[in-house]
Amino acid sequence: MLEPARMDQPIDIERLSGGELFSGMAPETVSAVVGRAELREWAEGETIFRAGEPYRSALFIIYDGEAELQRPDGRTGRYGAGAVLGLSNYLDEAPYRSTARALSACKVLIVPDAALHQLEAEHPALSNALNHLIAERIRSRSVAGQAISGALARPVRAAMKSPLATCDPDVSLRQAYATMLERRIGSLGVRDRSGELLGILTCAGISRALALEGASAKDAVRGAACDEPHTIAPHAPLWQADEMLQRYGVKYLIVMEGERPLGVISQSDILRALISHQPNLLERAGRAGDLAALRVLHDSIHEVAREARETNRLASRAVRIVSDAHLAIQRRCVELTLEELRAQGHGEAPRPYAVLIMGSGGRREMLLSPDQDNGIILADRPPPLSQCEEQWFERFAKRLNASLDRVGYILCPGDIMARNPMFRKTLAEWRRQITYMAEHPNQKAARWSNIVFDFDTLYGDESLTHDLREHVLDVLGRRQLLLEFMVEDDAEGRPPLGLFNRLVTGDAGERKGKIDIKRNGLRIIADAARVYTLSAGIASTNTVERLQNLVRQGVLSGGLADSVLAAYEELLDLLLGHQVDQAARGEAPDKLISPDRLSDQDETALRAAMRAVKRLQDQLQGQFGRSAF
Repeated sequence: MLEPARMDQPIDIERLSGGELFSGMAPETVSAVVGRAELREWAEGETIFRAGEPYRSALFIIYDGEAELQRPDGRTGRYGAGAVLGLSNYLDEAPYRSTARALSACKVLIVPDAALHQLEAEHPALSNALNHLIAERIRSRSVAGQAISGALARPVRAAMKSPLATCDPDVSLRQAYATMLERRIGSLGVRDRSGELLGILTCAGISRALALEGASAKDAVRGAACDEPHTIAPHAPLWQADEMLQRYGVKYLIVMEGERPLGVISQSDILRALISHQPNLLERAGRAGDLAALRVLHDSIHEVAREARETNRLASRAVRIVSDAHLAIQRRCVELTLEELRAQGHGEAPRPYAVLIMGSGGRREMLLSPDQDNGIILADRPPPLSQCEEQWFERFAKRLNASLDRVGYILCPGDIMARNPMFRKTLAEWRRQITYMAEHPNQKAARWSNIVFDFDTLYGDESLTHDLREHVLDVLGRRQLLLEFMVEDDAEGRPPLGLFNRLVTGDAGERKGKIDIKRNGLRIIADAARVYTLSAGIASTNTVERLQNLVRQGVLSGGLADSVLAAYEELLDLLLGHQVDQAARGEAPDKLISPDRLSDQDETALRAAMRAVKRLQDQLQGQFGRSAF
């Protein structure tokens, strides 16, 4: 434990307020941290801590001066007032892997671990800020998406809207809003008479000014709703614009060439650019005439995945493209199965139904080799389901599962498939089963729920899926004990972190020296997002959308969700890249990563991501865990 002497001088809180940790934080929270800290000074050139030294059980926050951090991969960074040093060591208590050196006379606040843990519990804003920092560290260390090609490598100029629509700063909010409605645009640049860009006006900004800030519709935009613009150069790649939109949480960037505004770019513009470059597999799947043609498309999914990963900075977007390809193939498989039944004289379905896809398919998070997880909901219309109807749907389900298997989607080892009567029943029967499990939860019901509750419509009557989802949310909103069992089931998987949060690998068989990225990382995130959304009555199924919606509903802090999303993207990119490489070598894709084969930068990012997963799992078990925890 480091015990530096306190310097007898007052601490200027404002000096810290612009730093990465305390930016936007309430003064009383900053004061609470400072009040538990020691202040020490290092002379120019002195080492604050050195790589290989034992962790000193404290976090370092620069108060005055500059320090340099030398990382294991050779990169260096300069840090000033408010910057945090030793964050990863605070999280895992491991020896230092970097060296920090004072570039000038440097005063540093030193916050002991025990005090910081207590402060995190007492001040949610501090915990939130630390989680944001964790997210930034994961993203900065990650090499995900660095070699971007395709649509996102194109210049911003190619996708922006031009010219920039503008208004005078003295125009009223009412006039500006009327202009936006008339032109069907979502923003206006605000320019003075000399042409200088003063800010940007958005529909959200006008609403905020009127509803929350006491502005009048007659007020000029300059003082009421003119936000500081975020700008980007026209030659910058689209992936950089995409990254800025997410980092700043804004909808628009102004495209500037020097001092001259050229146009505006939004997330919608970037998505349009991506869509125009999507692979044509979806279209080919819709035209496939038989199962053999679908098998060819299935076996080329790795090419779709490779291209998607190369052209999307976020792994979750690449995986969404891969999932859409899988879903297109499976939907066409349903259609071909129905055509075969008609051709054999079995006719049309005797009542409305919905084919459900569950698990990763329901979340639209399928990778290269998903198996089958599906079921069928039958409508409850009178009269009751007849034996003849049951026989038709049994025949359909068995044919469908066999057809999907021939196409390349292997039969589910747990028999969670439409051919199993447990997963082929009327809406009323589905409702009764879910109600019973919620009222009599156990470990088996929890394992079932962690797969089945991520369901979506693959084919058929969407209203049946909607009605079942509404029932799930209603029942679990009133009886949450099943969620606790689901958390217990999730706890069988742990982030692979050992002493000092070093990566722990398997010790036998095919897992020896490897980490199951899905079971010990991605699945923990997906399971936690599922439990939180079901508890909050949120209907979304995709993990990224769930986490974003949880922040909007105030269930998760923005900082925690940010760190988890960064971890999710990092782990997903590692796994997708691993499977694409395996497919290129003609190997069967798996979920096992060898840390020894990772670069230092990838290994560091993996450890940081797993630490974020551990913080999420700890919070989840603290809120929903049963007495065993």
